[in-house]
Amino acid sequence: MNIPAIAKNTFELLRNQPEFMNITESVVEHLNKIKSKLEKARFVHNVVDECNKEVFAHPLLKEFVPCKAGCSGCCHTQVSVTEDEAELLLHNIDEGVVIDYNRLSLQSEVGNEAADFYKLSYKERACVFLDENGACKVYKDRPSVCRTNAVVGEASQCDTSTQAQGPLRLVKTPKADMAIVAAFAVAPSGTLPVMLSKVLKERNASEDIGFFKTIFDRFTGRKPVPKDTRL
Repeated sequence: MNIPAIAKNTFELLRNQPEFMNITESVVEHLNKIKSKLEKARFVHNVVDECNKEVFAHPLLKEFVPCKAGCSGCCHTQVSVTEDEAELLLHNIDEGVVIDYNRLSLQSEVGNEAADFYKLSYKERACVFLDENGACKVYKDRPSVCRTNAVVGEASQCDTSTQAQGPLRLVKTPKADMAIVAAFAVAPSGTLPVMLSKVLKERNASEDIGFFKTIFDRFTGRKPVPKDTRL
């Protein structure tokens, strides 16, 4: 499991407190009942958003959190996702969201190691779902980690275009973190580029097999098996 560091630290700190551990256990229980990967991802996102409502409703956070469209510092950092979330991102691509596949390939080649990722240039590290105006193309379906990343201070603190990211005062989202740990506990995970590349390759391989099977059946005279009779 490639559990996000902040969520993992929160879990280790709060795992012995029933109020918080119940969140993790409840989310795991619900996820095990859902078959669709897209629905699993959306379920977790809804839980995370619900947990964050009270946190981000605080008047001081509304005043001092600079995170908004066009502020893309964290969109140039390494983000972990579950396979379910990667499938949801792929669904957005299928629905017409355009990404830079060359950049995705470059990012996925460095693997899951943060040190290798930060060897890429600032431009090369930009999330493939970031548009030219610094806004997220898949904001509604953005990963759970992106839903909890927020800082108190100035947007410039998150900028890694000229130097390494300095000390940050992150907004604490303990309940959401406990839900995120549950999601990563029940699904394969990795960095966004690695997991998105994985599901893309798997989908393409499946389509290739289906294509060649159709050609083979056509030349051999085999008739397709009705869908409702397939295992």
